[in-house]
Amino acid sequence: MKKYSLYLLALLCTGGMISSCTNLDEKIYDRLTEDNFYQSEKDIVAAITPVYTDYRGLLEWRKWWDFEESTDVAVTPRAAWFDGGIYIRLHKHTWKPEDPHFSDLWAQAYGGISNCNRVIYQLNNLNFDVTGKEGVIAELEVARAYWYYILCEAFGNVPIVDRFDVPEGFLPETSKREAVYAFIESSLKNNIEKLSDDTKTYYGRFNKWNAKMLLARLYLNAEAWIGKNMYAECNTLCAEIMASGKYTLESDFSAPFYTQNENSTEIIFAYPADEVKTGSTIYMALQKTLHPSNVKTFNLQTWLDNGVCAVSSFIDNYADGDKRLQKTWRMGQQYGSDGSVLYCTGLVPGWEGKPLIYTKEVSNLENGGEAEGYRCGKYEIKMGTSRALDNDWVAMRYAEVYFMKAECILRTNGNADEAAQLINEVRKRAFDGDYKLTGADLLKTIDVNGASVRFGVLLQEWGREFALEGLRRSQLIRFDNNYTQGEWTFHEPSKKVHLNLFPIPLSELQANNKLVQNDGYK
Repeated sequence: MKKYSLYLLALLCTGGMISSCTNLDEKIYDRLTEDNFYQSEKDIVAAITPVYTDYRGLLEWRKWWDFEESTDVAVTPRAAWFDGGIYIRLHKHTWKPEDPHFSDLWAQAYGGISNCNRVIYQLNNLNFDVTGKEGVIAELEVARAYWYYILCEAFGNVPIVDRFDVPEGFLPETSKREAVYAFIESSLKNNIEKLSDDTKTYYGRFNKWNAKMLLARLYLNAEAWIGKNMYAECNTLCAEIMASGKYTLESDFSAPFYTQNENSTEIIFAYPADEVKTGSTIYMALQKTLHPSNVKTFNLQTWLDNGVCAVSSFIDNYADGDKRLQKTWRMGQQYGSDGSVLYCTGLVPGWEGKPLIYTKEVSNLENGGEAEGYRCGKYEIKMGTSRALDNDWVAMRYAEVYFMKAECILRTNGNADEAAQLINEVRKRAFDGDYKLTGADLLKTIDVNGASVRFGVLLQEWGREFALEGLRRSQLIRFDNNYTQGEWTFHEPSKKVHLNLFPIPLSELQANNKLVQNDGYK
């Protein structure tokens, strides 16, 4: 079990506004209100706990991480996962507004936003002073901006709800993506300097530095999202984060993903988890990817579903000697914890009794072979664990700052050799031999996924370094719209730009006649 600060112990507890971990002393309340709960900074910390526990829901079934399957990285080619064809449509970009991934993400995000708005409202309406209130309100506005960042990336045009005390029957109107972007930007710029500089105590919470990183991400994608060049601003923020001395690159690529990863010097923002206290999991890291026989590999106290795997054409992008291949994907013959050979069980007819050997190639999107496809393996799996993992989910890490800065240098016609030096600082831990890229390499326009891409080598490197971290979709869109122009295994280029945004969920349109469907969708 992990050791955490008092704040994180509260954060790891599940429940409503006040978790079972909160000590209410001897007084018993049948209703907690602003007047009888908020008495100290400790009470405020307990109140904001649900704001952060909400993020863990993004890692569950049919939530944020599944959108990695709409890219060149991952796919679910299993008949058992057909589910009305939702995963096939996700990979082929033929999704429908009624598909549950969209409504589930929407509900998760707006539930999180509502929690932020509720606590902000309560704190703003206290009739007495509480130490630390202003800083927590700033933190909550940044936490809310993070949700809107996710919504802006996924749907673009969404309602902005920034208050809790709305009238009965209130229905929010759609705001244009430009307005949503501006709301995120102002929420971050207005609050960054009010946040704590302490990254240790504020692990798992928004502080000055991970808020700056979120703003840098926003600026990096500004041109792709709203046609506004903000690369210089992104570069400045990256330089500030690097100059802070708060973070360092791990010497081992896998270190940020270890079971006990809360002390990693590379993690900038994480969703804290504990197999005992949270009951949450990183679904793709364990249950949705591994074959049931792998229960014996790790002596697991749970079942496995044999689902998502690597896109074979993506695997072809790894150079010989790149350690990130085996540190990101599980491949080859699988064994039990005692060294015994594991076998297929007949999940797919004709496969029963065959050695469980994960192969690169996948033969069929609708009904791939039982052992076909490399499996997700970036996060360490602790022996004997249950479905709930002990690893904290890495939402932001320091290596990304190097990549963002390098990309900004290239896009502003800066020194390409400087950009290469930044990328090489990250790459060197992945190779025993020659690992260096040159500025000339990064400047090349090359074929990526069958389409011409400026700075294509950098796009490929983004993919290898950050595969399975939920960032690939924005990367492909940012580089010459490779998301819809590119071709990869089981995916043909649609060349339909409107697919860069997901449809507003049909269930939300039916419930709110003030919402407007995104262009290109009926």
